[in-house]
Amino acid sequence: MGSAVGIAVGIGVAVAIQVAVVGQASRVAHPLAISFGLQISGLLVGAVWIVHQRTWSDVWGLTVEWWWLPLGALGWGIVAALGFSASRLGASATLAIVVAAQVLTALGLDGLMSQVNLNFRHLLGIALLVAGVVLISARS
Repeated sequence: MGSAVGIAVGIGVAVAIQVAVVGQASRVAHPLAISFGLQISGLLVGAVWIVHQRTWSDVWGLTVEWWWLPLGALGWGIVAALGFSASRLGASATLAIVVAAQVLTALGLDGLMSQVNLNFRHLLGIALLVAGVVLISARS
């Protein structure tokens, strides 16, 4: 579990850096163009890794599934939307809002799928999360 937490923290740091950079770049270029550039960069880095690992069959086996196309388009749109929002709200406010929305949605989905039994502790967590968003997003 410790390595998973470390990886999650690393991902959080990487996402914050990416949102800050994309937000700044979105002040001078269209967020969708920036997102597309990132997609191309990711494709190139991924291709190098796949060639090195010799796992092309895994890639082709997955990409023939229809649901990869909307997920790829959604990823492209998410990065663009993060850049758009961060250029106007700042990276910290954007990510506070995004993370709160993700946690609220995930908690609702977990409740619907009987993964958790929603209780007072969850409601208190949501209240604290919303309070944190308000405090971080408030302009001084």
